[in-house]
Amino acid sequence: MACIFLGCGCASPAYTLVADETGEAQWSESERACLSDVRQLTRPDMGLDRAGEAYFSPDMRKIIFQAYPKGQNKYQMYTLDLDATGRAVAGSLRQVSPGGGACTCGFFEPSGKGIIYASSYLNPDLANPNQYHREGSSYIWDMPGGMDILSANVDGSGARPLTATPGYDAECAYSPDGRRIVFCSDRDGDPDLYVMNADGSGVRQITNRPGYDGGPFFSPDGERIIFRADRQQNDRLQLYVINADGTGERQLTADSDVVNWAPYWLPDGRSVVFTTSLHGHRNYEVYLLNIETGAQRRVTFSPRFDGLPVISRDGKRMMWTSQRGADGTSQIFLAEFEQPTGF
Repeated sequence: MACIFLGCGCASPAYTLVADETGEAQWSESERACLSDVRQLTRPDMGLDRAGEAYFSPDMRKIIFQAYPKGQNKYQMYTLDLDATGRAVAGSLRQVSPGGGACTCGFFEPSGKGIIYASSYLNPDLANPNQYHREGSSYIWDMPGGMDILSANVDGSGARPLTATPGYDAECAYSPDGRRIVFCSDRDGDPDLYVMNADGSGVRQITNRPGYDGGPFFSPDGERIIFRADRQQNDRLQLYVINADGTGERQLTADSDVVNWAPYWLPDGRSVVFTTSLHGHRNYEVYLLNIETGAQRRVTFSPRFDGLPVISRDGKRMMWTSQRGADGTSQIFLAEFEQPTGF
């Protein structure tokens, strides 16, 4: 699911603004400071009306993501094979969710032998009024009350629920050692962060503050969790970090009218990539943030949506959701990534 998100003051962003109306040649040149060899992995002609929120397998030879099957309006989970150059292998697209409900938030087990994702297929008729929709933006997602976290084999077989609590359980990710899963749940009446053992046992609450807490990911060493929250004002998402035991929470961004969300760790555990509305709520872009110094740097420059970024475990590739393609639909892109000095 789309990840959403006083400590630390942020330094002035280290970028040069490029007007949104500039031509592709100019904004592509601006991206070359961090990105090269940008390629599109998913397309409508694959039978996917839209696709997004993709994550790498441990060996970087597969991705898992959510997509609308052609003519449908509920996300299902898919995997796609990548070749050694990071390009899609023809004919490898595979739906790994059972259908019959909405799905989101797929993630690979660190061993590479399994996956987790959230789905409402066990409770397709349950609804929940919670919904994220930033005024002035077309970006919306629902938080259905019948959503549970499932584990399965990589091919989708053997699906079984890890959660069964009424309400919304989703936005899940493994710890680096595969022993724990962090997730968002509204089981206490408010969306908060929880950690459980990989088999669904030992659930413990990590955050307990009014407002939405979600989109969590363990740091590369498993000691901290990055997430988004709207503590200051509904739907004004900002970035936070907290120790995995629930102590030491720290706010990382505090932009009054800017939505900062979908953070994801770089391998060094010092910086994250994230999505921001700094350039307008119809032009989300990807930025870097050093969580130790507060320094920021712009990564993407296209005039349409860029967001939900992830960095490969070797730090050499970035994958994200973008509308930069010729048809303007949300699809998955991948590029070679160079981490700037200071991040």
